[in-house]
Amino acid sequence: MKPQKAREKGRLTILIVDDDEEMGRLIKKVLDREDYHVKVAENATAGLILLQECPFDLVISDFRMPGMSGIELIREARKISPHTQLILITAFGDVQTYLDAMGAGAFEYINKPIKMNDLKAVIRKASDALYPGQGSVFQEGSTP
Repeated sequence: MKPQKAREKGRLTILIVDDDEEMGRLIKKVLDREDYHVKVAENATAGLILLQECPFDLVISDFRMPGMSGIELIREARKISPHTQLILITAFGDVQTYLDAMGAGAFEYINKPIKMNDLKAVIRKASDALYPGQGSVFQEGSTP
């Protein structure tokens, strides 16, 4: 299932998967201000269900969650929606985790604590990769 075209939807669709409700709410609040369409899932299973129900351009997932890790989520998400860009965030970053994430199909890997400007820059980079030539639609602070 290919995500809907950015210009057709008017804004990027983002799914946040994090068992830390406060972190999920914080990221959503920041991205809502950027005029992205954002949904939050409290665990990997709920995230995969949402991904099956509707297309997302981007999934931002925590690495360490109960039941299923972020890397396992990436592998399963790739099967459901191969065109979706996947970003892994973690407080437990090391070289092996980075290699595992990228090997599973992650677009990018971000260490916690997250700097929101860095996250927004990675989202723009993912948008440019997903929709070449439409990057200006998703410039920081712009409203498509």
